[in-house]
Formats: sequence, C-alpha cells, structure tokens
Amino acid sequence: MQLHLKILFVDDHSGLRDGISFLLNKRNPNLEFYNASNKEEAIEILRNNADIENAVLDINLNGESSLNYIDEFRKVQSNLNIIIYTMYSDMLHIEAALRKNVQGYITKDCDVKEFERAIEFVSGGSLYYNKPAREIMHSLLSNNSDGIRTYEEHCNRELFENYKTFTPKEQEVFLLLSQEKTTDEIARLLRKSEKTVINQKSIIYQKLAIKDRMGLLRAARKLGVIL
Repeated sequence: MQLHLKILFVDDHSGLRDGISFLLNKRNPNLEFYNASNKEEAIEILRNNADIENAVLDINLNGESSLNYIDEFRKVQSNLNIIIYTMYSDMLHIEAALRKNVQGYITKDCDVKEFERAIEFVSGGSLYYNKPAREIMHSLLSNNSDGIRTYEEHCNRELFENYKTFTPKEQEVFLLLSQEKTTDEIARLLRKSEKTVINQKSIIYQKLAIKDRMGLLRAARKLGVIL
C-alpha cells in the first residue's frame, strides 16, 4: 500500500502548477499538494505542516533562482527532499542544483507519469534525474578535459569556477548587484559603508573578469542567480 505523501509545490505560474498538481492527485490520490507562489508562502506552509518531507521547486521563481532559498527551507524542515522542476537543462543550472544537494531534477517537457515517478523515487530515499539532466551529469563526471569542451562550455566552466571563489559576503553583494541595487542601497541593506560595498563590487568584477553592469547581469543569468 502506498504511503500518503504531502508535497510542497513552489512555482509562480499558478495555472501550470495547480493544473499539474490536480492531474497528479487525480492519477494518484496518495499525493497531496500544498501550492505556493513565492518563498514566503512556502516557508509558511512548511512551518504549519511539519510532516511535509518533499518539495518541488521551479528554478525561476519570480525572476530569481529558487536555489537561493533551499537553505532557508531546510532550516524549517531539515529533512526536506528537493526536486527541481524547470525548463533549464544546461550544465550551470544542473551543477548549481547538485551543489545544493537536491534529490531530483526534472525538466518541464516531462510527462505526468515521469513527474509521479520522480516523486516516488525521491520520497523512497532514491535520487531521480530525467534524461536531459542525466546527460549533463554524465558530462560533468566523465569529461574534465578542456580539449573536448566547446569554447562556450569552457567559458561557462571558467565563470562558475571563478564564482566559487567568492566569499559569502561577496555572494551576498553579487546577488544584490544582479538585482540592480545601487551601492548606496546595498550599503543600507547590509548595514555596511558604501566604501566597503564599492570595494567588494570591484573585487567581484575582477574575479569574474567583467567590466560593467551588463557583464555582471549576463554572468548572473549564466550562473542561475537571476533568470
């Protein structure tokens, strides 16, 4: 007999989200969905439902990456399994998701049957990545030679490796810069001097080898910090 599973489904496209959760529940009544459109709604649901152990997250959540929220969700529910549900199947998004210790990754071209299978695998303690994600994972694990990468793949890999050198404070400033906050706004939000923020901004630009705000925004999109 199947266990009754409560699932948090976070996606700002309410029509798509509600339609899929309805179809999945109709297909399998043991799947009960709690739908949220943003981080705040998701956290409230987790606080009020301690027995939710599985969450489905769209990466693109109101123009930001939901990967940034996983740590906050797990502070509320430490055993939360995460399935990423997204239109993105590129190396940078998948590697970024793996670094957040997600249990599943499926793309939006999957059918309802595969979506259900992903939930069942993950809730049972297994990992589930659909074919596009598996292909990227295979290349990440088996192909480490720059000589077999395309030039674009090489540049993206270099960008990601540079981003990994950021300190937590630099990551925080980078996120706010990518949201097009001014240095004055960032200083007030982080309670720092504007001079400190300007210095951190300069270090970020140097590490990413970018020259202007447009370069920063392109880098942030490739890294999945903004979408």
